[in-house]
Amino acid sequence: MPVVMKSVMGSVAGRLILAVLALAACKGSSSSDGLMPDGPTPDGSIPSDACTAGQSTPCAMLGGSWAGGSATCRDGGAWDISACTLASPGMFEEVKPAEREPDRFADARCNDGTAFDFRVRLAPHPSPIWVVYLEGGFYCDDYSSPCSTRPDNLKSTNPGTDASLANGDNQGLFNPSATVNPDFDDKNEVYAHYCSSDFWAGATTSRLPSTGDPTNGWYFSGHINVDAMIAILIERYGLDDSSPALRVLLTGSSAGAFGAHFNEARTGAAIPNAAAAGRLMLLVDAGWMTDWDDPMHRMGTATTPDADVWHRARAFWGATFDPDCEAAASDPSTCFMAPSWYPFVSARVPTLIQQCRFDQSFTSAHHLASTDASAASWQSEVTTSLATVPWLFSGSTPSYHTLLGSDAGFATGPTGSTLEEVLDRFWNGGAPERVLF
Repeated sequence: MPVVMKSVMGSVAGRLILAVLALAACKGSSSSDGLMPDGPTPDGSIPSDACTAGQSTPCAMLGGSWAGGSATCRDGGAWDISACTLASPGMFEEVKPAEREPDRFADARCNDGTAFDFRVRLAPHPSPIWVVYLEGGFYCDDYSSPCSTRPDNLKSTNPGTDASLANGDNQGLFNPSATVNPDFDDKNEVYAHYCSSDFWAGATTSRLPSTGDPTNGWYFSGHINVDAMIAILIERYGLDDSSPALRVLLTGSSAGAFGAHFNEARTGAAIPNAAAAGRLMLLVDAGWMTDWDDPMHRMGTATTPDADVWHRARAFWGATFDPDCEAAASDPSTCFMAPSWYPFVSARVPTLIQQCRFDQSFTSAHHLASTDASAASWQSEVTTSLATVPWLFSGSTPSYHTLLGSDAGFATGPTGSTLEEVLDRFWNGGAPERVLF
């Protein structure tokens, strides 16, 4: 989602100084164990020391999205923002947890050590509906994909300053038009910037050796970044699990799709009421990988099977995948593969899979063309692996990758069963359906 940052409030810097002073008084003491930031706990749950029940603060102290009103602290340590007014409806706010609350979120960072960031656009009118989207952008592991080739935008923070406002693309899932996007035209939107190169699965708090920075090494902090984001959304922006109306769609595309299912359990731990009631739902947009093996078509620059690639990558990133899958597996790295993680994730939350059966990104990474002799083997294995998925949207030809980021992608599919229409029925509790085309 390209954005053009622009200043809309000359007082942002002053407000942030006041915010630091105001919020410092509301937080309990912090300490670090060297493993995770002091905000969310390792399972993603939120501590109760963000503020003290009964306290109040001007809404504008919580972030650039707010222009006026006063917030009070609810039980559980989060601010009640029901009386807050928006500064610029329709615009995204840049949020950098490590800069806004460095004592709690210093470990939420990109590969190069700069602050992880996400953007939040609150609904013009108060809404309990949230779409949380994790950005994609491949990965690196210095085996199958060298970190030295990562572009700057995928290893570093975005250039916008914390609390500044930005215009953003209004395409696909983020289109505010009720015609294009009837279920999500008036919702709270979160777009998380991918800068950890680890499929959002690492949790490192010290630099690890990497060709991305041969001198100092890199951080791989995908899990920590998601934890910090969810904590701040709960504490400052009204993501309120105590509300029976709260509904959350956790999603992402490509590497972000992997990140969505790798972080679903952590997100569910942070909003347990919504998760238990089926109000946390998962949409995986091109994040279904099988254990396909062909010696002539290895992943990237690897010379060994994919199973070995992900075993090495998990260790390289200091990563974990789905916790229930890993607990049941003899080798936790097998939980990178969809047939391994899917039964555990779908048992916890409603899950919709969008996956091309000859995904042009996945096949290209394996040096596989549709004209190759092994193409039929690839498609057969993916098709077989998807056979028991009840909520499925899956095309075959022409080959494609992700669909959520554009209106055209959102409108892909047979008449009456486009991705948008299938998502509509999924979101509204319809009977499971499998759309193959």
